[in-house]
Amino acid sequence: MMTQQLVRRAPRLVAVATTKIATSQARSFTSDTKLKGASNTLLVLGGLGSAFLAYEYAAGAGVAGQTKDVGANKVPDLNNLGPSDRIDYSPAITIEDVERRLNAGAFSCRDGNVRGVERYDGAELGSNAINEDASVHGKFESPLKTGDGSEWMAWGVFDGHNGWHTSKLLTKQLLPYVQQALRNIEPENGVISDAQIHEAIGSAFRNLDDALVKSAKVIIESDLPYSEKVEKLKPAQSGACALLTLYDPSSGKLHVANTGDCRAVIGYKTPDGKWKARALTKDQTGRNKDEIARLKAQFPDEPNIFLSKGRVYGMMPSRTFGDGLYKWDKELRGRLRDEYNDFRQPSDSRYPGFGDGPYLTASPVVNTIELPKSGHPCVLIQATDGLWDTMGNQNAIDLVSRWSDLQKSPQPEHETNTSVQSPEPVRFGNRAACWYSEARATYQDSNAAVHLIRNGLGGKHDEMVRGALSFTSPLSRWIRDDATVQVVFFGGRRGE
Repeated sequence: MMTQQLVRRAPRLVAVATTKIATSQARSFTSDTKLKGASNTLLVLGGLGSAFLAYEYAAGAGVAGQTKDVGANKVPDLNNLGPSDRIDYSPAITIEDVERRLNAGAFSCRDGNVRGVERYDGAELGSNAINEDASVHGKFESPLKTGDGSEWMAWGVFDGHNGWHTSKLLTKQLLPYVQQALRNIEPENGVISDAQIHEAIGSAFRNLDDALVKSAKVIIESDLPYSEKVEKLKPAQSGACALLTLYDPSSGKLHVANTGDCRAVIGYKTPDGKWKARALTKDQTGRNKDEIARLKAQFPDEPNIFLSKGRVYGMMPSRTFGDGLYKWDKELRGRLRDEYNDFRQPSDSRYPGFGDGPYLTASPVVNTIELPKSGHPCVLIQATDGLWDTMGNQNAIDLVSRWSDLQKSPQPEHETNTSVQSPEPVRFGNRAACWYSEARATYQDSNAAVHLIRNGLGGKHDEMVRGALSFTSPLSRWIRDDATVQVVFFGGRRGE
């Protein structure tokens, strides 16, 4: 099993938005592998939530299947491409490959010196050719003019779609917008209310999205080089859901802001010793009754807005950052289609009545809860829908609570349910996507987020997990989505 990266101190802030090479390419290399004909060793550079591969050739070095002195005017030698009497298939994914992929972006942070937080873990697993998820985590100075000045903590997951540009931008800019809005709050009679915090966070989300989306017309009419215009338009043309949780240790409160269909769930231990899951967010999609009512009231003359059940003119989340095609008027959409290659807008033939919108909003639903006092542990799980597509809220809390118990009081190996060969057949396809089963539950990982992802893929059913990871983009998206998971363990508010 690959060892996760352990961070002994909570980072000031870490943004995770990585671009990984395909596993089929990476699998054949190790840290001591040398490229054929090359004098330099392949270097594998690991970082928090990312992996970078770097190599270079010595002067005159070649690669397999090419002559040594391949240059601009040399013709490659094609005599030894492969066998002619059989198909030379790529090798199947191995258990070692599974461990590398599940743990590639995993981390554990402890001893952050933030009151009440014992530890938090994170992990990610891509499905798209380039993972469209991103995340952020760490601590920062208290932004409020009240309280005892204790450092706050933040955890955020961002689920990108139609590209990774919006989710990547959010890792760098959403929290600064929120911090500034919180700094601007003026206490009322020496107190800052939850309602003031909610409004500040909401305004920060909306202001950032406005800066992205409403600048499009200015950008295309500017004198900037065409290539620079294209680059500036990308975060507004692609989109992302965002879930940001802020922890204020001086009040013991969690402020959870959600735009889209990422989800946060908290688990409490009840007096009878069982753990109970409580959702802190609602998935904001075309299946959410509140969202349906809101949009129907906003667009009473557009009956086709929910023509695709559960979707807003074909879009699953009803609140997002970016996604300018659902927020720009027809004239601007037309210019972007004709001049900037933006062909993703819903067609009039499929969605009659698709007008000027805006049909989507980045305005979040903000929820605040106060954590239990000292001696009452609880756990927060927040993740993109790639996890929640595979398990329910209570499933996740049960898996993590049991995992936590085993970490504190290790059980015999057979009780942790490590990988086994199972007679259960493996089938993925139509109506057969990845899904958690208690009968396949395993507790073999040392990282709680990796633990959840593995169980969503098949748990201790080794062949099922390998099968799920054998499919690559675009086929993999039919059975699993990009998944980013953060698990935070609170030990009660010490000193109270």
